[in-house]
Amino acid sequence: MQHNGGYSFTIQAVPNASANTFAPLVQSYGFTIIVPDGVTIDTGSTTSLGGGASATFFDGTNVGQPSIDGYLITETLGSPVTYPAPSTGTNTNVFTFTINGSPTSGDMYILENNSALANAVTPLKSYKQADMIDDGMTTFVNAVDPNAAAVTAPSSFNFMTLSTPEAELTGVNVYPNPVKNVATISGVSDILSVELTNLNGQLVLKNTSNLETIDMTSLPTGIYFAKITAVAGSKTVKLIKE
Repeated sequence: MQHNGGYSFTIQAVPNASANTFAPLVQSYGFTIIVPDGVTIDTGSTTSLGGGASATFFDGTNVGQPSIDGYLITETLGSPVTYPAPSTGTNTNVFTFTINGSPTSGDMYILENNSALANAVTPLKSYKQADMIDDGMTTFVNAVDPNAAAVTAPSSFNFMTLSTPEAELTGVNVYPNPVKNVATISGVSDILSVELTNLNGQLVLKNTSNLETIDMTSLPTGIYFAKITAVAGSKTVKLIKE
């Protein structure tokens, strides 16, 4: 689970560490997002791997857990989607969503397949119908172990981390803007991180080194938001990539 900033999140497919160069084909998938009781997902603004994922709400009270609610996310792709080969170590964005109401307490997490709830209500278990074997045939089988956790950290988020407002940095300048290749950050010291998101709230770049520059060379033209976090606070700057 990737936190894009604010109340925007992306569930990603994470490949197993492998030298395998075969790019798998994915036909369908499903997983369950658990939220605190009363917290909801903005189902009208979600984006997904194939653009047609459904988010089916269920009340935790109906499964004997009144302190939670949940969403079963499923999608059958009209045409199979190719994931990057495991050897690339590249994560794939599967489902991006926004939480309503700005909650400041409670945990959100991806339901593990070996949890008591998943074992009691098996349709909530994660699955992925995919062709993972380079044998000259296209055969889709469930590539997710139904009896293991089947999640990769970080797979949870505590909303309490959003309860304390950050101090806003002043005097920050990012130039040139619009930018063709590399933007420079000035007017701030002790930068901790720089995160760049697109208009869909998806994290497209995160700097943990060379923090005074933002290399946007490989990004398509459009509008982006750079969140600059320093010891003294943070500031989000809108950047236009030419």
